[in-house]
Amino acid sequence: MARPCGLKAIFMKRERKAASRCGPAASLCLLVAAGNAAAVEVERIEVIKRGKTFVLEAESVVAAPRDFVFDILMNFDHFHRLVAGMVETRYLPPDEDGVLVGYTLVNSCAWIFCTRFEKVERIWPVPTSDIVTVADPERSDFRFYTTRWHLEDTTSGTRMHFTATMQPDFWVPPVLGTWAVKRKLDYTALEMGQVVEYLYATGTPLADLPATPGER
Repeated sequence: MARPCGLKAIFMKRERKAASRCGPAASLCLLVAAGNAAAVEVERIEVIKRGKTFVLEAESVVAAPRDFVFDILMNFDHFHRLVAGMVETRYLPPDEDGVLVGYTLVNSCAWIFCTRFEKVERIWPVPTSDIVTVADPERSDFRFYTTRWHLEDTTSGTRMHFTATMQPDFWVPPVLGTWAVKRKLDYTALEMGQVVEYLYATGTPLADLPATPGER
């Protein structure tokens, strides 16, 4: 489903928090360029709850080539700039066997449900097509958390297929849990797609985007 691009609103919220770092001129240029970005196609959002486990699936199409999208997803030191609510993402030293390791800190809200969690995960990339991650429960706020990105070429750009299976090690309200997770996944897929398209269309490095450490 195509939706109007919300990049101006996204960057306006980021700009208010990051103006002291970016300066008025840089912020204005960012907002003007953002208005020309294409609308991402969010084709599928699904969240299933099985006991305490959530199974997530999202599929969207973005107007950017597959190798570009892959490089953005692997830019873990700046990945948090793609989506509001991510406070910090960064690479940690690799495991002894050479596997990549990443750290994520999230502070996020969906209606009245807010949560803050940390995650340390091992990362296995297959260049330009797949990225698999598995969280370390000893260093994360999850009993388990696995994800997979699968990227495919389309006539209009790249199809981004995301799946995740997770069991939080923190309380999730039983009534709001599935709704809150689905709402956040839907918003995240849309915002991430819009930002990826903006980066490709304007040639802006991901590191130059203002981050938003606040809640959403």
